[in-house]
Amino acid sequence: MRIIRPGEKLGRKELRYFANMAGRAYVNDPVHVYATKDPKKRVRFVSHFMMERLNTSNGEDWFYIEDGNRGVCVWRKARNEYGVLDFLKCIDWWALYWHFPSTIRTLKAYGPLDVKVFDENCLIISPVFVDPEHQGKGIATELITKSMEELSKEGYTFGLEAQDEKNVAFYKKLGFEEIGRVRYEKGDITHVYMVKK
Repeated sequence: MRIIRPGEKLGRKELRYFANMAGRAYVNDPVHVYATKDPKKRVRFVSHFMMERLNTSNGEDWFYIEDGNRGVCVWRKARNEYGVLDFLKCIDWWALYWHFPSTIRTLKAYGPLDVKVFDENCLIISPVFVDPEHQGKGIATELITKSMEELSKEGYTFGLEAQDEKNVAFYKKLGFEEIGRVRYEKGDITHVYMVKK
């Protein structure tokens, strides 16, 4: 497992590779299904959105990368909220302009989230994904458990938020417990807050 620590950076080519992987992995995520109805457009939009997200994390957060580059788990400080100006740091920000309606719907769907439910010393998964061709092989489980083992030595606690009940069940198997829910009524989306006990 390769670790990219805060202060270290991934190159743009590698960021784009992982953003494209995330676009395929998150194509059926409830927020993105709500924001972009057409599945083909959704893959393109999510790839652009994740490029912005990964670029914002690059140099600030912990990236745990599976040895075969088939999956990534990113941990960031829960209280480190990102805003529009952070997204503009990415030279590909203009791509989200071409997907403006999807961008606005996505940001509104995430709007109800409140990071203050997490401790100040808490790291949250943001995001974790595996190439769809390699899902179900334990890659995400290994990325999450091994990274928590390493980061717990630094004194961190762990949390996340999920929208898909299938994902909630997966995280419960890894020892996470639900601590709350917040609903975005317009998109019929429930955000579930979880922490590792």
